Amino acid sequence: MPDVMSKAPETTSANTTILFFGAVGDRLGRSHRVHVPPGGISLNELKALIATQLPEGAAALAASGVRAAVSQVLVIDDGYIHPGAEVAFFSAFSGG
Repeated sequence: MPDVMSKAPETTSANTTILFFGAVGDRLGRSHRVHVPPGGISLNELKALIATQLPEGAAALAASGVRAAVSQVLVIDDGYIHPGAEVAFFSAFSGG
């Protein structure tokens, strides 16, 4: 399992596709590409970057219940995103 909680080693930078699901996707579209630097960025830094690039970004990602996953692992705000990682934001949901 990838270590998504620690800072990435120095690697090459990459454009990373961010996926949006549920209410977040309704507001921001289904995906967006961002440039992730070689050392990676924290989830908080990624949210700030998205907020500068998408008009509704800050509000959509700050909404109650919005969660994030990196490489299919739930992460918290200080988790690191490696260049090229799979990142998804999604609204809280319930199931049965």
